Formats: sequence, structure tokens, C-alpha cells
Amino acid sequence: MKRFKPLLFSLVVVLILAIWLWPRPSQTSWRLAQEVAPLPLLSQLMQDNLSPTFPVDPGQMQIWKVQVAGQRQPLYLVDSRVKNSETQPLCGAIGCAFFGYTPKDTGFQRVLATYLNPHVPPGRDLIEPTAAVENGLPQLVVNQLGAEGFQQYTLGFNGEVYEIQQIDTLARL
Repeated sequence: MKRFKPLLFSLVVVLILAIWLWPRPSQTSWRLAQEVAPLPLLSQLMQDNLSPTFPVDPGQMQIWKVQVAGQRQPLYLVDSRVKNSETQPLCGAIGCAFFGYTPKDTGFQRVLATYLNPHVPPGRDLIEPTAAVENGLPQLVVNQLGAEGFQQYTLGFNGEVYEIQQIDTLARL
């Protein structure tokens, strides 16, 4: 039994190191767009999603620059809700607009455009990048509360845009 103790100790150390070093998605880090977004991204965001009749400053939206191990290029997730604004022009009855952009050539390409209900249960993030990478971008898990209950949507990148791959209902309301 004594000769197995060093082997067991070594296995435990290797297991702890493997768990600690295992690639994890970046932690939730929504920041003010004007602080982190490249100017060409803000220009593309305005061109793709905003009308000149809406006086919206995209620099006041929130952006999360997602980068996980094995990902080819950053994914910029955009929460269209404007900080410190009484009106939210990109929000409506079904939720608020969320976008995803990746660098392409000298500009940016929109790879995600959806409306999400931003209200989720405590302890849950609205969008959770995973360590699984498809076609160069991470899978995303989107948490939503709706008429069906609490649901998780798994989105995968098909090479052009994100699409729903799986819907799991975790709790009925």
C-alpha cells in the first residue's frame, strides 16, 4: 500500500493541474462599447442596425469581446441597450437586440442578430460562450425565460452565421 501512495499523489496532482489548465471561456465581461470596440465595428454596427432617425450612440451600448482557446478571431457580442438612457430604441415586446460581429477583411461581418429577453434567473448569464469551437467560433448557450419556462438555446457557428442547434427546457413555469 505504501508504494501506491506516491503514485496516487501524482495522479491527484496531475488531475488538479488538468482541471486548472483546462481551456475555459472568457469570463463575462460586458463593457462600454466606446471603451473596447474598434471604431470600424461601431461604424458597421450603426450602418447595419441603426436608422438615422434614431439618435443612438452605439458607443453607449455594451460589448463583450469573446476569445476562447482554439478560436480563430475575436467575437464581439453587442447588447444594444444604451447605458443611462430612458428610451431603448432596439428593445420591444419580445426583448432587446443582440448582435455578434467578427473581423472580416478591413471591416466586420455580422454573424448574429437576434432579440433576447435580458431578464434571466439569478446566477445565470444571458449568453455563455462554451469551450467548444465550431468553424472557428465558440458555441454559445443563450438562457431565456419564456412561456415554456427556463430554456437554454445552444447556438453554433455554421461558417456564416450562428444558428440554433439545440433547445433544452430546464424548468417549466
